[in-house]
Amino acid sequence: MRNLILPCLVLAFACSSDDSPQTPSSFCESWAEAACSEQTRSACAAADANQCQASQISFCLTKIPAQGFSGTKSDQCIDAVRAAYSDADLTASELRTVLLLEAPCDQLVTGPKDKGEACTSRLDCDAPEGYDCVFKGDAATGTCQVPKRVGAGLDCSAVEAVCDEGFYCNGDNCIGGEGIGELCATDEQCGTDAYCTAAGLCAERLPVESTCTLDEQCESGLCYEFPTGRVCTDRLRLSRSEPICNDLR
Repeated sequence: MRNLILPCLVLAFACSSDDSPQTPSSFCESWAEAACSEQTRSACAAADANQCQASQISFCLTKIPAQGFSGTKSDQCIDAVRAAYSDADLTASELRTVLLLEAPCDQLVTGPKDKGEACTSRLDCDAPEGYDCVFKGDAATGTCQVPKRVGAGLDCSAVEAVCDEGFYCNGDNCIGGEGIGELCATDEQCGTDAYCTAAGLCAERLPVESTCTLDEQCESGLCYEFPTGRVCTDRLRLSRSEPICNDLR
């Protein structure tokens, strides 16, 4: 019996070690290993892998909240980071993932609010469990819900209802976006090809290479800060002169 107990204890210890919850630090170590591919290190002129990873760990830790971090959906995020940096050539969607923590890196935080409670962003809700902050109309606050997609013209009055892309909820039904120059309160009210300006008017999104100040102004969804200024970007080939490389060497 004694001989059976020892292996069981060893196995139990190993399993408990493998199942230990991930921390922001351990997540960022994995992120850095994924980001610092040979191609990326070469393009950004990193001294070596260790230096690149040390820089990326510091960058990652500034993006991850100290409170509420959850590693349950981290594998998908790390895989996306590895794919983005594998060829040192990042598309707009890849840039939004690694710089803005957009999908699939947008489910890393379990916020303090429960289902139905007031929120101002997804960070308030249990994102790993599928919750998001759902806003109704132009309300400044939403509620934590598991979003339910609703098609054009259908009833969107339910607290969890979210209109399909290109439509917004007027309080009752999902309707098409307003036209350029029409009044608005949120970007959703302007459809997919426009955004809501600070003046409360729908304006056409800007093409690549246009000067910008905000991500939502760009067709690509990314207003990237080059050394010469902020410009709408849909692709970025890494090189030593790119600002993003400052955290990759």
